[in-house]
Amino acid sequence: MADITLKNIRVVYNHRQILNITNQHIQCESITGIIGANGSGKTTLLKVIAGLIQQKDFDIDHPYDDLVMVLHQTPMIKMSVYDNLFLLKNVYPSLTPQRIQELMDEFHLSHLSSQPATKLSAGEKQRLALARACLMDAKLVLLDEPTASLDPASTLFIESKIVDFTKKGVHFLMASHDFAQVKRLCHNVVFIADGQIQEQSPTNLFFSSPQTSAAKNFIALHL
Repeated sequence: MADITLKNIRVVYNHRQILNITNQHIQCESITGIIGANGSGKTTLLKVIAGLIQQKDFDIDHPYDDLVMVLHQTPMIKMSVYDNLFLLKNVYPSLTPQRIQELMDEFHLSHLSSQPATKLSAGEKQRLALARACLMDAKLVLLDEPTASLDPASTLFIESKIVDFTKKGVHFLMASHDFAQVKRLCHNVVFIADGQIQEQSPTNLFFSSPQTSAAKNFIALHL
């Protein structure tokens, strides 16, 4: 298990406080779910950890040399599926066409190799985004609603690949609004409300015995 330490994290947008974390530790164990109401700060928290939002006072400490964030709607470069993967060779010179082909086979993308990535379906784009993350050999992957708006078959496929990643030592922080998915996949839960981490615990304990009134109300409302 590895901790992410967050200090002095305050994000304000249009005079509204999005995040206010003075000193917190997030325990990462295989798959950690981040849940909370819309607008609670889940995506912003992931972006802060990923370094996509930076401020001079932020103090973030974690043991991961490489991390990558997969957005809810990951932007694709206006090139083929294959070229979206091959572009990583500019950063990872050891990347080979054989490795790319293996990943396309694994993520059921080979038949789309020459297709424009921007024209893929939502599920296909998520498969491509996860394949890119795999090629980057990241040890921490930040997922923002990875299966939102996907059909059941695509959702199960994405979930299966996430589980496969964990068997290779990859850890996940996953924001999800899907309680059933969190219960299926996540070992720990981080509950965020009003831009603050209110509670975190093993998944089964969080849903059976929430400790804060905010968590109790949130669970009751969604169940």
